[in-house]
Amino acid sequence: MKKIVTIILALIFCLAFGMTAYADGETEENIDASQPRLMVTDYSLDTESIKPGEDSELQVTLKNYSGTKALRNIKLSVTEESGDIKPVGTGTQYVERIYAGSTYTWTVKLTAASTAAIGEHAVTISSEYEDKYYTAYSGSDVLRLNVKQKTGLDYSGVQLPAKVVEGDTVTLDMSFMNTGKCKIRNLKIDFDIPNLESGGTTFVGEIEAGESGAGSANLRATNTLGETKGTITISYEDEFGEEYTKTVDVATVIEKKAEVKTDEDEKEEKKNPQWWLFLLGGTLLGGGIGCAIPLSIHSRKQRKEDELRL
Repeated sequence: MKKIVTIILALIFCLAFGMTAYADGETEENIDASQPRLMVTDYSLDTESIKPGEDSELQVTLKNYSGTKALRNIKLSVTEESGDIKPVGTGTQYVERIYAGSTYTWTVKLTAASTAAIGEHAVTISSEYEDKYYTAYSGSDVLRLNVKQKTGLDYSGVQLPAKVVEGDTVTLDMSFMNTGKCKIRNLKIDFDIPNLESGGTTFVGEIEAGESGAGSANLRATNTLGETKGTITISYEDEFGEEYTKTVDVATVIEKKAEVKTDEDEKEEKKNPQWWLFLLGGTLLGGGIGCAIPLSIHSRKQRKEDELRL
């Protein structure tokens, strides 16, 4: 009796195993032993780059390249080796099934660490999955995403004096401080100020994060007097070539230049008082002589008349 029970149990076990092993009409000879591939076919970021303190949405499209097998119990994850790019949340996703030849789009939010290095980073999308025989597989794909840090610039000396004398040259000594976390490139200053000739663009160049730079410009005042207003434009680029501009309104008053006396003018002035002195003396002397002659004649005539009376 025990032998019969054992035989029956063995038959049941073999039947159950056979149904599992040869499901869907498969036999030992035609079991699909191919390895299914789950791969990234496309990805996009809703921002130009990932920035610290801001969330960026990454969409990743994965495709089951198997023509016969559906993938089950799928786990997706996103990582970046340096830790500069981090997922918002766990950075993982469970997918129940992706049918043969089908795609799945995963949306995950990412952000950057405050100390993240600027530039391109390698982000890995990993997958773990099983086929219908519960055989485990895994795969990964690398995406290239950019990290962008804050750009900032402080400056001083970008202003005009209250007054400028016509014909004179004013020198502007300008200082710049990179207050951001990325390098500033192609820093330059342009002047658009009527009646002040700049001679062109002042080029400062590159300034590393946390460092300073300087530029100097000479502006020559024309002979157009009065108030003049204009602008000074500061322009620069970040490490991705994006351009930034800052415009400063400036004003000054151009005054008439005072006349400066030369040595010859001073010598001439010294001569002029002596000339007038001689002229005045000559005039007075001539006048005295002119008065003395009639008086002398009249006095002589008076004496003669007095003598005749006697």
